[in-house]
Order: sequence, then structure tokens, then C-alpha cells
Amino acid sequence: ITTEKFKPSFINEGKTLFRTGDLGKQIAAGVIEFIGRKDNQVKVNGYRIDPGEIEYQISRHAQIERAIVLPINVDNQTQLSAYCQTDKDIEIVEIREFLSKSLPVYMIPTSFIFLKQFPLTRHGKIDLRSLAELQGIGKLTQATYTAPRNNLESKLVNIWGKILTKHPIGIFDNFFEIGGHSLLLSRVVTHVHKELNVLVKLADFFKVPTIAGLAALVSKTQYDYQEPIPAITQQKSYPMSHGQRRLWALEFLDHNHTAYGMP
Repeated sequence: ITTEKFKPSFINEGKTLFRTGDLGKQIAAGVIEFIGRKDNQVKVNGYRIDPGEIEYQISRHAQIERAIVLPINVDNQTQLSAYCQTDKDIEIVEIREFLSKSLPVYMIPTSFIFLKQFPLTRHGKIDLRSLAELQGIGKLTQATYTAPRNNLESKLVNIWGKILTKHPIGIFDNFFEIGGHSLLLSRVVTHVHKELNVLVKLADFFKVPTIAGLAALVSKTQYDYQEPIPAITQQKSYPMSHGQRRLWALEFLDHNHTAYGMP
């Protein structure tokens, strides 16, 4: 992927150019209009992602022969689904933990489907349309509903309920199998820190993506109390923050600069 994306510059010798994959046309001197993309990059939760990079990392797993990652639409949101060719019995938690060592959270697919053989077209190529139609019939099993057993589990169910659309949420339901994805995972961690004063690591959450598992993790994680920021009374003006003071100083030194100008 690195060799494919980075090429020697034909403008400056010794420099490197990055092939963005963007397509455009020049409509005026110095003005280029964006008209689309040349590669398979997709935008998921505000991040531009190259599925090929994810496919490469999945294929590094010793028990997976090859992988295809496709964007899917779930509740009007773009998510990533990974289709893995393997004849082994692989746990989804295991593959997520494996990928978390090499990929950021937002690049880890929401769902995984394991196949012994990829469907092929009559020309011998992988049939991507047939793969996409397999969504929902892969190795995704929903646990039997089990109600919270204690106060901590009830609080965690309440936190998940604010973020997920699936109800009721059982303590053995897998977060990723009931509508959760990487962005929502970060929100859960933030809510847990805010409401329970416990800072859970994303990597640890990946290993135990259930209410029961998260409750056990929270119970043994060090208490991290955050002093609430008190609201100040309403005033006509307020002292500048350090960041605002720096911007004011820059403006004072050069009234003609346009770095922070708004159209």
C-alpha cells in the first residue's frame, strides 16, 4: 500500500508525492473542481478510510486467507463489514483484539462474516454484490436476554441505552452485535468516565464488549474522580482564556493577516 500510494516527485527531485485518489478538473487558473474519487476510499463517521489497508491487516491474521471490507448502510449510517475467507472457527472478539494492535478504533469493522470460500462471478472474480447480500447471516449470534443483576450493571445498561437503539439490553449482549461501532464505543467510554468516575481503556473494552464484562472491568479499575467545572454567573464580559489571548496578541501584532478570517 505504501509503494502504491507514495511516488517519487516529478517536480522536486528527492521529494515524495502522495496519490490522494481524488479526481478533479481545472476550471480556471489555480482553481480545481473536485469531481469524485479514483480509488475505493469511503467516509465513515467523518474519517476517510481505505478499505484496502484494513483488508491487509485482517489478512495478517494467521488463520485468515484473505479479506474483503465493504461499506454497508445501517440505520442511514455508513459502517464497515469485513468478509473473511477461512476454514477455521474464529471468535469475533479475538479478531477485533488482533486488529486493535495495528488499526485505530474507527477503522475496525462493525461486523465480521466468515466464509470458507468467497463467491465468484462467471469471470472468476470475487462477487462483491453477493458478499454484500450476506450481511446479517454471518457469525453474529445474539445472546438470550438477561436482566442486570446489580446496581452497577443497571447503570451501564442505562448508559448503553442512551447511545444504542436496541432495547432491552441484556448484560450478555455484545456491543458490536446490537448496533455498536467504534464511534459509539468512544461515547460509552466517555459516559462511563463522566458518570462513574472510572476511565476505561478502549482496548480493554474491545476484549469484554458486554455489560457483564464491562461491569467487571469497571469494578477493578482505579477510581478517577473528576472535579466538576462550576458554572459562572452571567456577565457582560469575561477574562480571555490563554488560547484567546494568544490570538489577540497575533491580531495586535499584524492587523493585515488573514489566518483566522471568515468569509
